[in-house]
Amino acid sequence: MPRKATKVSEIHFDRKVKPVTLFPSVLENVFNLSLNNNSPILSIVIGTKPDFYKQAPLILEASKSHIPIFVINTGQHFDKLLGFGINEFEIQEHIGCNLQIRGDLMEKASELIMKFGTFGRYCKKKYGNDIRVLPVVHGDTIVAGIAPLAWVFGVGQKVAQNEAGLRSMSPVVMKNITKYKDPSRGVIEKLVSSQLYGDWFIARDEPFPEQIDTWICSAGTQYFFAPTNLNKGNLIREGYPAEYVHTVGNSVVDAINMKRRQKTSRSIFDLYPLLESDEWLRVDIHRRENLTRRRFMSILNSIGQLVRHSQQRIIFLMLNATEAAIKSFNLDGYLQKLANNYPKKFIISPLWKEYSHVIEFLDSGHCWAEMTDSGSMQEELLYFDKVMSLTVRLNTDRPETVFDARSNILIPPVSNELISAFVNQAYNQREGLGIKLRNKKHLYGEPGKVSQRIIRILKSEFRKGDLNFFPWLHQRIHLWKENSGLNYW
Repeated sequence: MPRKATKVSEIHFDRKVKPVTLFPSVLENVFNLSLNNNSPILSIVIGTKPDFYKQAPLILEASKSHIPIFVINTGQHFDKLLGFGINEFEIQEHIGCNLQIRGDLMEKASELIMKFGTFGRYCKKKYGNDIRVLPVVHGDTIVAGIAPLAWVFGVGQKVAQNEAGLRSMSPVVMKNITKYKDPSRGVIEKLVSSQLYGDWFIARDEPFPEQIDTWICSAGTQYFFAPTNLNKGNLIREGYPAEYVHTVGNSVVDAINMKRRQKTSRSIFDLYPLLESDEWLRVDIHRRENLTRRRFMSILNSIGQLVRHSQQRIIFLMLNATEAAIKSFNLDGYLQKLANNYPKKFIISPLWKEYSHVIEFLDSGHCWAEMTDSGSMQEELLYFDKVMSLTVRLNTDRPETVFDARSNILIPPVSNELISAFVNQAYNQREGLGIKLRNKKHLYGEPGKVSQRIIRILKSEFRKGDLNFFPWLHQRIHLWKENSGLNYW
């Protein structure tokens, strides 16, 4: 019998996508320099606020080393606040294209894979199929996750990753943390000791989507620049070739070094004069997992408890994700009421526009600790000897800051009582908990030297006459050589 006709329906896509903006003069200069010098091109990729200051030192070092270089800006942080780092670090003159990425996670990912790959094909078509462009992505952002896929599928080449091998770990004690949610005498010391000296396990569920991004990124990466030997070990254990994995430190220390040498256009204490009085706890909470109801309520209630019933002075940074969570849970008036009732103890602040302001405040002696869920802040705080790192998370992708440097502790966001007790005890004891403040272990390299090391390694690679950015296994294990890897792109 003939099959009966089946009704179908359709999903229509009517979202408008912005075009890729090209800057021809930048691209022409770089590609001509590449041809004249017979040199591959570095394309430093920036997308989010941390990219701006962590990638800027690489841009500077590559330019000093006369390596052809341009910047791919994904354009996802396009407003005056989040995008200010492009101007602050003088990146603008190096931008060869702006992908103008917009939307939520899925929309950004789909735009990235199409636009990033299409731009690579455009470069090959316009400047020659033999042109070798090596994008350098950073860390564990969505750009790091998607750009390598786009480049491999679109161009047939892999990328380099700055800040490679970030894999989250959690102390074993977290598996039973709910029994400690109401702290009693000795609990905080026990929890801290178990982090500093106890066993840890791989827990790559969080942060989301960053842990997914960094795992995907590795699959499309040719050159890995790992901050520590722990990160290098992660990558080698996963099967990535040891000869392509380099422990170099973290370029954030170069950014800190740059900004310590420059004065801010306007002091943070001009913007917030109250910060010059006494010591403050700086709070920034924005991770998606911490914006789930139970965790977020525990964090906000602990802040209220600290302001009302302790000596703590708190400056609370209102990030976009934080603000969205507050509205979602109908908590709009909670923090504002706290600020109104305790104006000398609690300040609500938008995200600070200048990275220089962060450096100035952390160096000032008026910030005793940062209560954060940021991965980058855990790194940065190693280089501020008077500031403690209090990380409100169940795990961390920078576990070395805890069990190796011993300058960071995890505060599990399971109850406001536990968070408040952690903060107060850390404030009262400082180094009495086993935390090293005065002699912090600088795990991420010498300021001013990390980016130099990365560029030096890439220059050495670029001198190889048979270089390509996608070696087949027969090439990697030296069975035979071929002039190029993937010709059919």
